[in-house]
Amino acid sequence: MSTATPTLTRRSRAAIYAAIFLAFIDNFALLPVIGPRAQGLGGTPLLVGIAIAAYSLANLAFDPIGGALADRLGRRRVVVAALIISPIAIAIYAFADSLPLFFLARLIHGASGGVLAAALFALLGDAAPIGERGRTLGRAGALIGIAAVFGPAGAALVSNIFGVNAVFLGVAALIAIGLAAVLPLLPETLVVTPATRSPSGTWRRILHEPRLRVALLAIFGLEAAVGTVTGFIKDGLIQRALDEGRSQEAALRYAAGASGGLFTIFGIIAIALMLSRVSRRVDQRGPFGISLVGLGALSAALALLAISPTITVDLVAMVLYGIGYGLIFPAAAGAIAIASAPEERGRANGAFNLSFDLGISAGPILGGLGATIAIGVTPFAGGLALVLLSLALLPFAARGAARGATRG
Repeated sequence: MSTATPTLTRRSRAAIYAAIFLAFIDNFALLPVIGPRAQGLGGTPLLVGIAIAAYSLANLAFDPIGGALADRLGRRRVVVAALIISPIAIAIYAFADSLPLFFLARLIHGASGGVLAAALFALLGDAAPIGERGRTLGRAGALIGIAAVFGPAGAALVSNIFGVNAVFLGVAALIAIGLAAVLPLLPETLVVTPATRSPSGTWRRILHEPRLRVALLAIFGLEAAVGTVTGFIKDGLIQRALDEGRSQEAALRYAAGASGGLFTIFGIIAIALMLSRVSRRVDQRGPFGISLVGLGALSAALALLAISPTITVDLVAMVLYGIGYGLIFPAAAGAIAIASAPEERGRANGAFNLSFDLGISAGPILGGLGATIAIGVTPFAGGLALVLLSLALLPFAARGAARGATRG
């Protein structure tokens, strides 16, 4: 059997966390400037939408591929290769002189991101001590949350002062410099030889493990909520301000400030929970109960946002949203590390990231579709429907789960 080596120095663990931050800061920081850059290259609204979506589409395709590569080749070499490709693709965004080249860079960047996420979470799962996997993955989730809060704000500031291309080149330089610092300390946690590779049927075993099914379903529901909230909350604030009689310009200013404050509250709560002892409960009790509570909080948050008449109700909804996120992410990611054997952990994380990307895409798509074809239906209804579906299916996914059981 392949062997994992979870006993690492503090510097090696810090290098893994640094690599996780580098892996996620790029996409968050680039979100505000991808559309304007595509427009500058002559993109129509449809082509701009395709440019934005290309990253996620490539992510979806390469999530399971990255997991399989991490199991077959080892974690480190896959992480390093993806971290080398990523800044090159980002730099091409700045130098592209045509939409086809920009799209190609976007696809390459998305593919490297899909491979990187699966390999990195497998590496961190290997490194996490038994009994501390929920908390270890919770810290990673907190880093992702920090990247999500500060990445777009920092990119917007740089873009306003130095221009869009400065954001691309700055992020590419950040990742390249970070890689140079992290590379000597990044460990290999899986030793694989041709004679010890996992036998066929790994994907089937992953889908038959109850705790993994719970984790995949919970992360899908969580990200359906994430995609819905991030996609529609600002539009709802703008419409409410217009209904109150504000001008278009005043409504835009109000929505920008209000949404920034609401997401800050969400981020503080989610990060605090992921860094707290609550994230250890998955190691003791499994992911089911935590995921159930978390999906319930997300359902309440989306229901409130769907009917909210005031900023006060929005605030309550975002508090619940932060609670749901802070509970579910470490429970789901920790369960992947707990319930998968070392030689299949890469593929288990590939499935995890696939569910993640499917959820974050399906939430806003269903919400937008519902609001388009049915008069009076709020976009939040689509995400709410997916979260409620995940909540209803969770007991069936958990059938056969052994509470607190662990794998190596």
